[in-house]
Amino acid sequence: MMNKLKTRQVSDSADIRVFFDRIAGSYREAHGRSERLLTDRLSIIRPLLGKERGILLEIGCGTGLHLFELANLYEQAIGTDLSPKMISEADTLRVRHPNRETIRFAVDPAEQLSTIESEQIDTVLCVGALEHMPDKPRVLRQIARVLKPGGEFICLTPNGAYCWYTMIARWFHWDTHHLSSDRFVTRQELCGLLQEADLLAETIDYWTFIPKGDMPPPVYWLLVGLDIIGRMLKVPVFRGGIYVKALRCSYTV
Repeated sequence: MMNKLKTRQVSDSADIRVFFDRIAGSYREAHGRSERLLTDRLSIIRPLLGKERGILLEIGCGTGLHLFELANLYEQAIGTDLSPKMISEADTLRVRHPNRETIRFAVDPAEQLSTIESEQIDTVLCVGALEHMPDKPRVLRQIARVLKPGGEFICLTPNGAYCWYTMIARWFHWDTHHLSSDRFVTRQELCGLLQEADLLAETIDYWTFIPKGDMPPPVYWLLVGLDIIGRMLKVPVFRGGIYVKALRCSYTV
C-alpha cells in the first residue's frame, strides 16, 4: 500500500538542511528502479556534455550518484550540497571510487558556492535539485559566476506544467511537494531565470519523469501512457521533466 506523500512545512534553509540530513543515510530512489533511472538520466546528460572537460561541478549532489558516473570524463569533479550528512555519505563512497583522487565534496549551498572560485568550472550539473532550492535566481547567478566564459550548465528538473502537478493531484487533494519550499518551474519560467542570469539556453526539451513513489499505482500507469502520448504528439503537459543545456555568455558577467 502506498504511503501518501505529506508535504513537510519548512521555514528556512536550516529546516531544509535538517530534512536532507535525516534521509541521507537511507536515501533511495523513490521514483522507480534506481539503476534504470540513473541510466536514463545519464543517457540525457552525456550527449549534452561539451568538449571542455576540465572541471565538473554538481550542485545539490546528494550522495554523488551522477558525479561518480561522470568523474572519469573530467580532470576534476566537485560535488556540493547544503546537507553535511549527504556530503558525508558521498565522501564515504568516494574512497572506494577508482577516480577518488580527482573527486572532492564540500558542504556548500548552491545559493553561495563559497568554496568555488569565479570562472573555474567547465560544466555545472544539477539533477533533481533545483526544485528544492528556494532562491533560484541567486542559484543561477552563482552558476554564471563560477562558469568559465562559454561554460555549460546542464539541469534536469520536474516540469511545473505537468498534468500530475496541475490537475490530477489537485483533483484528489494529494500533496506533490516533499517540502513546502519546493517549487517546480515551467519551461517558460526556466528560460526567464536563465536569461536573467546571462545564461543562454542552447538546448531545452522534455524528458520522462514520473514520481512513482508519490502516487497510487493506477495513476502511475495512467501517467506512463500519457508520457508515451506526450512524446509522440509533443504534448508538454504530459511530460514530467524538463532538461536544459545553457551556456554562460563569453563576456564577463
